[in-house]
Amino acid sequence: MQKLTSDEYEQLAIRGKGRSSHVFNSIVNLQIGEALLIEQKDWNRKASPSTLVRYIEKNHGMRFSCGAIAGGNGWAVRRIDGLKKEYIQKETIAPQALINKAPDNVRLQLKSDLVVFYLGRMAFHKIERIEDSIKACTVQFWKNDSTMVNELFHEIIKSLEEQGHIVIENGKTYIPLRRN
Repeated sequence: MQKLTSDEYEQLAIRGKGRSSHVFNSIVNLQIGEALLIEQKDWNRKASPSTLVRYIEKNHGMRFSCGAIAGGNGWAVRRIDGLKKEYIQKETIAPQALINKAPDNVRLQLKSDLVVFYLGRMAFHKIERIEDSIKACTVQFWKNDSTMVNELFHEIIKSLEEQGHIVIENGKTYIPLRRN
């Protein structure tokens, strides 16, 4: 065993596991226009590095060009773009601010789609728990912000209850048999 100074420790190339592996860190730290050559000896997983590159694109909002080198000598990865706009918004803007910044026509379209979807579910199920309806709406409109879907859903059921189209009792909603 040997004692290291902090400078000696900083000079060591420490291997990480999974997302902190040397290859992962090298790809994530690429600047726009920079490229990386991953040789066969550097890669020991069954799937090619393109799966890791796609994972980084999806979760870190970066864009890459990736391909195998002719002859099977390795793979080349090049960063071709900066952060995606939606990733920047997701990271820097609070969810409530994102809801309020949604264009009115997008919000209105989502609200009308939610009304049609919810009334269709109510016509089929007759009675349903509010939590189940929210989960179904979140799954159906997965491309949209879930907090916005949740907020719009509560606006919709409140409005439908005020108009007498549905009744809310004990966390459940149902369509009344007749109007009073």
